[in-house]
Amino acid sequence: MLAEFRLSWRQAVVRGLRWGGLGSGAVIVLVSALPGQRELTELAWIAVLAPLPLGVLCGAADRVLARTRLDEAGLRGRAYGTYAFVPWLRVADIRAERRRDRTVVAVYLTDGGMLRLHAPYDGGLFDRDPRFEQKLVLICQVWEAHRHGSREPEARSLS
Repeated sequence: MLAEFRLSWRQAVVRGLRWGGLGSGAVIVLVSALPGQRELTELAWIAVLAPLPLGVLCGAADRVLARTRLDEAGLRGRAYGTYAFVPWLRVADIRAERRRDRTVVAVYLTDGGMLRLHAPYDGGLFDRDPRFEQKLVLICQVWEAHRHGSREPEARSLS
Protein backbone atom coordinates (compact mmCIF):
# COMPACT_ATOMS: atom_id res chain seq x y z
CA MET A 1 0.00 0.00 0.00
CA LEU A 2 1.41 3.37 -1.01
CA ALA A 3 -1.03 5.61 0.91
CA GLU A 4 -4.30 5.49 2.81
CA PHE A 5 -6.67 8.37 3.49
CA ARG A 6 -9.41 8.55 6.11
CA LEU A 7 -11.56 11.28 7.55
CA SER A 8 -9.73 13.42 10.06
CA TRP A 9 -10.88 13.07 13.66
CA ARG A 10 -12.37 16.54 13.54
CA GLN A 11 -14.33 15.68 10.39
CA ALA A 12 -15.60 12.46 11.99
CA VAL A 13 -16.72 14.23 15.17
CA VAL A 14 -18.40 17.06 13.24
CA ARG A 15 -20.18 14.53 11.02
CA GLY A 16 -21.30 12.59 14.11
CA LEU A 17 -22.55 15.74 15.84
CA ARG A 18 -24.58 16.60 12.73
CA TRP A 19 -26.20 13.16 12.78
CA GLY A 20 -26.79 13.40 16.52
CA GLY A 21 -28.22 16.89 16.15
CA LEU A 22 -30.64 15.65 13.51
CA GLY A 23 -31.66 12.81 15.83
CA SER A 24 -32.16 15.22 18.72
CA GLY A 25 -34.22 17.52 16.52
CA ALA A 26 -36.39 14.60 15.44
CA VAL A 27 -36.99 13.63 19.08
CA ILE A 28 -37.94 17.22 19.97
CA VAL A 29 -40.41 17.36 17.08
CA LEU A 30 -41.83 13.99 18.08
CA VAL A 31 -42.18 14.88 21.77
CA SER A 32 -43.70 18.29 21.05
CA ALA A 33 -46.21 16.71 18.66
CA LEU A 34 -47.62 14.49 21.41
CA PRO A 35 -50.94 15.82 22.73
CA GLY A 36 -50.80 17.28 26.21
CA GLN A 37 -46.99 17.52 26.30
CA ARG A 38 -45.98 21.11 26.91
CA GLU A 39 -42.97 20.47 29.17
CA LEU A 40 -40.12 18.09 28.60
CA THR A 41 -39.84 15.54 31.39
CA GLU A 42 -36.51 14.09 32.53
CA LEU A 43 -37.02 11.05 30.32
CA ALA A 44 -37.73 13.30 27.36
CA TRP A 45 -34.53 15.27 28.00
CA ILE A 46 -32.56 12.02 28.03
CA ALA A 47 -34.22 11.07 24.74
CA VAL A 48 -33.31 14.49 23.31
CA LEU A 49 -29.66 14.36 24.41
CA ALA A 50 -28.97 10.65 23.77
CA PRO A 51 -28.56 11.01 19.98
CA LEU A 52 -25.59 13.39 20.37
CA PRO A 53 -23.08 10.89 21.83
CA LEU A 54 -24.53 8.17 19.60
CA GLY A 55 -23.90 10.42 16.62
CA VAL A 56 -20.29 10.99 17.70
CA LEU A 57 -19.83 7.20 17.93
CA CYS A 58 -21.27 6.86 14.42
CA GLY A 59 -18.84 9.53 13.22
CA ALA A 60 -15.94 7.61 14.75
CA ALA A 61 -17.15 4.46 13.00
CA ASP A 62 -17.40 6.45 9.78
CA ARG A 63 -13.74 7.43 10.15
CA VAL A 64 -12.82 3.76 10.24
CA LEU A 65 -15.09 2.72 7.36
CA ALA A 66 -14.70 5.56 4.84
CA ARG A 67 -11.22 5.36 3.36
CA THR A 68 -9.21 5.44 0.17
CA ARG A 69 -6.17 3.27 -0.50
CA LEU A 70 -3.54 3.72 -3.18
CA ASP A 71 -1.41 0.74 -4.11
CA GLU A 72 0.65 -0.50 -7.05
CA ALA A 73 -2.40 -1.96 -8.83
CA GLY A 74 -4.75 1.00 -8.51
CA LEU A 75 -7.06 3.01 -6.34
CA ARG A 76 -9.46 1.45 -3.84
CA GLY A 77 -12.25 3.56 -2.42
CA ARG A 78 -14.57 2.42 0.32
CA ALA A 79 -17.51 4.00 2.03
CA TYR A 80 -19.55 1.38 3.84
CA GLY A 81 -19.43 -1.76 1.75
CA THR A 82 -16.76 -3.45 -0.27
CA TYR A 83 -13.92 -1.58 -1.91
CA ALA A 84 -14.48 -0.07 -5.34
CA PHE A 85 -11.31 -0.91 -7.24
CA VAL A 86 -10.05 1.10 -10.22
CA PRO A 87 -6.77 0.10 -11.92
CA TRP A 88 -4.47 3.03 -12.69
CA LEU A 89 -4.75 2.42 -16.44
CA ARG A 90 -8.52 3.05 -16.29
CA VAL A 91 -8.11 6.47 -14.63
CA ALA A 92 -8.40 9.31 -17.14
CA ASP A 93 -8.23 12.29 -14.77
CA ILE A 94 -8.22 13.21 -11.08
CA ARG A 95 -9.65 16.55 -9.98
CA ALA A 96 -10.88 18.40 -6.94
CA GLU A 97 -14.53 19.33 -7.43
CA ARG A 98 -17.04 21.25 -5.40
CA ARG A 99 -20.03 19.14 -4.29
CA ARG A 100 -22.53 20.94 -2.08
CA ASP A 101 -20.49 22.38 0.78
CA ARG A 102 -17.41 20.18 0.23
CA THR A 103 -14.44 19.88 -2.08
CA VAL A 104 -14.04 16.20 -2.96
CA VAL A 105 -11.63 14.17 -5.09
CA ALA A 106 -13.30 13.06 -8.33
CA VAL A 107 -11.69 10.25 -10.32
CA TYR A 108 -12.75 10.22 -13.97
CA LEU A 109 -12.48 6.88 -15.75
CA THR A 110 -11.60 6.11 -19.36
CA ASP A 111 -15.04 4.56 -19.94
CA GLY A 112 -16.76 7.85 -19.01
CA GLY A 113 -17.66 6.89 -15.43
CA MET A 114 -16.71 8.77 -12.32
CA LEU A 115 -15.80 7.72 -8.79
CA ARG A 116 -16.13 10.24 -5.99
CA LEU A 117 -13.79 9.44 -3.10
CA HIS A 118 -15.22 9.66 0.43
CA ALA A 119 -11.82 10.57 1.86
CA PRO A 120 -10.04 12.92 1.67
CA TYR A 121 -12.37 15.89 1.39
CA ASP A 122 -12.37 19.50 2.52
CA GLY A 123 -15.52 20.94 4.05
CA GLY A 124 -16.78 24.12 5.58
CA LEU A 125 -15.66 25.95 8.69
CA PHE A 126 -15.66 23.00 11.09
CA ASP A 127 -15.13 20.34 8.43
CA ARG A 128 -11.81 21.62 7.09
CA ASP A 129 -8.88 19.37 6.29
CA PRO A 130 -5.78 21.59 6.35
CA ARG A 131 -3.80 18.91 4.48
CA PHE A 132 -6.38 18.32 1.73
CA GLU A 133 -4.30 19.89 -1.03
CA GLN A 134 -1.24 17.85 -0.05
CA LYS A 135 -3.33 14.67 -0.14
CA LEU A 136 -4.77 15.58 -3.55
CA VAL A 137 -1.28 16.25 -4.93
CA LEU A 138 -0.07 12.90 -3.58
CA ILE A 139 -2.98 11.06 -5.24
CA CYS A 140 -2.21 12.81 -8.55
CA GLN A 141 1.52 12.04 -8.28
CA VAL A 142 0.91 8.34 -7.64
CA TRP A 143 -1.52 8.22 -10.57
CA GLU A 144 0.98 9.98 -12.85
CA ALA A 145 3.70 7.53 -11.81
CA HIS A 146 1.53 4.48 -12.56
CA ARG A 147 -0.72 5.55 -15.43
CA HIS A 148 1.66 4.54 -18.21
CA GLY A 149 2.50 1.22 -16.62
CA SER A 150 5.63 2.29 -14.73
CA ARG A 151 5.92 0.72 -11.31
CA GLU A 152 8.09 3.00 -9.20
CA PRO A 153 7.63 6.76 -8.88
CA GLU A 154 10.74 8.79 -9.55
CA ALA A 155 12.87 9.33 -6.48
CA ARG A 156 13.36 13.03 -5.85
CA SER A 157 16.09 14.58 -3.82
CA LEU A 158 14.99 17.20 -1.34
CA SER A 159 18.44 18.72 -0.93
